[in-house]
Parts: sequence; C-alpha cells; structure tokens
Amino acid sequence: MNTPLYAAMLLGLALTFSCKDTERVVETGPDASAADMPRLGGPAPADSLVFMLRKSPCFGHCKAYQIEVYRSGYAVYNGNSNVEKIGMHTGRIGPDTLKALVAEADRIGFFGLEDKYDAPVTDLPSTVIRVVANGKDKEVTGRVGTPEDFKALAAQAEELLLPVPWRPVPAKD
Repeated sequence: MNTPLYAAMLLGLALTFSCKDTERVVETGPDASAADMPRLGGPAPADSLVFMLRKSPCFGHCKAYQIEVYRSGYAVYNGNSNVEKIGMHTGRIGPDTLKALVAEADRIGFFGLEDKYDAPVTDLPSTVIRVVANGKDKEVTGRVGTPEDFKALAAQAEELLLPVPWRPVPAKD
C-alpha cells in the first residue's frame, strides 16, 4: 500500500473518532421544571435562590447564621455561633412559606430600600436579606438606622425559617 495514502487514511480515521462528541444532551420540553427533576440532595440544577437571611456575629452573644431558600423549597442553614444548631443543615420549605416571605418583601417595598443601613460601629451585628423575585435581585444590609419594616421582615423570616426541621449535613473527611 502507498505510504502517503495509508498515512492520510489513518489521520482521517483518527480525526473522525477524536471529534466525536461524548457529552450526553438531555432535552427538556417546555413542561419540564425544577419540580420534575430528581431530588438527590442540594438544589436542583435549574433551581435558584429566592430568599437569604444572614445574621452576622458581634463581640457579645449575638446569633450568627445564614439561611438560603431556593425556588424548589430546598433550604440550607449554616449556624456559626450562639445558635442551637451549629454547622451546615438542610431542610425543606413549603411553597406557602416562601410566598409569604416574598409577599412581605413586596409589601414593605424591599426593592426600593437602600442597599446598606450602616455606620462605623464594630460591635453591632448586621442583618442581611436578599430577595430574588419578579425579575429583581436585591440585597440589603442593616446595622444602624434600619427601617422598622426591614426589621419586621427579618423577624418574620426567623419565625418562619428557624423552626424548620433542619437535618445536619455530615462533615466531609
């Protein structure tokens, strides 16, 4: 056999097999949603954050934790200090609870609040709330001079989210 012809055939064959796409593509129709996806722990791939509440530590006995709630109802709690549950935990939030939090944020005009209510005071804890809803994404930090409506939203979020039956996430070795 002719060596240049043999080399060209070998090169063509190698290119054919090396360019083959091995990635599996999953098509989803318009009816597919996050609720249709299997729940194996963690937020679903199409899931997105809707509500976040974070309390920062202080030099005293302030509660320090963060709670994130996703559209599917999957939620993550991370307790840092002066709280009953320390470390990472997961739970489920019902749709009514999530709707109530977003409705309260809308009622108080959350998306119209300043981004930060603060002053150079180091020993006061901060409350941070993030809401992602209705095509908007807003995070507000409150420490000094925070509006009463913002404080009420934080209190309602604590009242609804802290009693959730949180399950500890095992530490990775």
